[in-house]
Amino acid sequence: MACLSGTFAASISQQTPVPQPTPDRLAIPVLPPNPSQADLGLQVYYYHCMPCHGDKGQGLTDEWRKVWVEDHQNCWARGCHAGRQGDEGFPLPGYIPGVHDLSRFSNPQDLFIYLKTTHPPQKPGTLKEDEYRHVTAFLLQQADRLTNGEMMGKSTSPRDSLSGIFSLLAITGATLILSLALIFQRRKP
Repeated sequence: MACLSGTFAASISQQTPVPQPTPDRLAIPVLPPNPSQADLGLQVYYYHCMPCHGDKGQGLTDEWRKVWVEDHQNCWARGCHAGRQGDEGFPLPGYIPGVHDLSRFSNPQDLFIYLKTTHPPQKPGTLKEDEYRHVTAFLLQQADRLTNGEMMGKSTSPRDSLSGIFSLLAITGATLILSLALIFQRRKP
């Protein structure tokens, strides 16, 4: 047994460690061939949330800011997000939290509404409805509150699309009939 242990220890000491590539924390996420709603949400997160909330959802920590090029590491410097005259960006609060604790949202719809009414902070509500749904799904999946493949929000089945088209046509038709009735009502002597 001692011989086997000695041989095993010698073989381990002779192995050279293989360097592992350091992942680029700022790399654009690549979508799989058939992306889920959460996969699409990762891209929304990358473009709209990650600069402030971090690549791993950790928030605007000192460690996360050091990933950026040196002249972008002080978010509150003059010309950046300090809120001074001539700054390029909108003012940032001194603390930006991580996004992993979603316990204050009792259901996915509450998180969706919160994001839509407060984010992005410089122009809340400016993302497309689907983008808010995608990023909501991504955040819920990261917090283990949404399983792979589970959808957040409205269904996009063809049947639902047709139903929406027929509803729109019915509303348009009713509006047209009402408008014509008002026109004819005014023409009567």
